[in-house]
Amino acid sequence: MQCHHPVVPEHLTSELPAPPLILPGNKGLLLLLAEYEALRRRFNADRAAVVEVLVNDLGED
Repeated sequence: MQCHHPVVPEHLTSELPAPPLILPGNKGLLLLLAEYEALRRRFNADRAAVVEVLVNDLGED
């Protein structure tokens, strides 16, 4: 009997690149970029956690 594990799409496990810095003198844009960067880091941490859970889950079967 063969055990099948879920296949995780690449977009859920690959990190997002940092946004390019444009118009550094614009306060609103800097705030938007800071918020985006915080979300990007959080999503990348979530992706890493998903990979860790799946990798650790493989050894328990």
